[in-house]
Amino acid sequence: MTSAVKLHPYIYNLLIEKDFNEFSANHLRDALLKITDEYSEVSEARKFIYRQLHRLEALGFVCKIEKSDGRSKKFYKTTELFYSTAFTTGKIPKNSRLRTVQAKVDSEVSDLDIFLNDLKKEKLIHEAKLAVVLSEIEEYQSLMERFPTKKSYLTALYQQAKNQSAALLGRVTALSKVLGQNSNEHRTC
Repeated sequence: MTSAVKLHPYIYNLLIEKDFNEFSANHLRDALLKITDEYSEVSEARKFIYRQLHRLEALGFVCKIEKSDGRSKKFYKTTELFYSTAFTTGKIPKNSRLRTVQAKVDSEVSDLDIFLNDLKKEKLIHEAKLAVVLSEIEEYQSLMERFPTKKSYLTALYQQAKNQSAALLGRVTALSKVLGQNSNEHRTC
């Protein structure tokens, strides 16, 4: 019995779960940007996709094909070897919108514990983002006070940061309420 080939979770999601079988690197990159927040810049996502495609091509799982409609375009196609190979995937990065399907959970760890731990992690992330945005707001206020003639230039950025802070505060509050409700339920039991 042959061992399974390990794929990056994003590539596994795109090529196997979303069934990409003929695609351009840009198409794959755009799909990647929709399933994760890990890449802050499009160029980072593009580099990741090209590294993964190069690896898959070297292993014989994808091949380049040329399509020409006015100008030459490079596409990739999954090969027969791809379909006859078993694949596995590693852990999903923390900030991804992808979710792994939970295998059978040990009897010691309940679904509720996993749920609450995930919420605590999300809350910490949102609290950190909120702290950054609040500092950004303070800096805009400081700049507007120091440079009153440039206030009209800074107002849009200031307002955008205030809106972002309100959204983040809403998320933190909602998560706090859910986590607080759970601790209250445990006290009354």
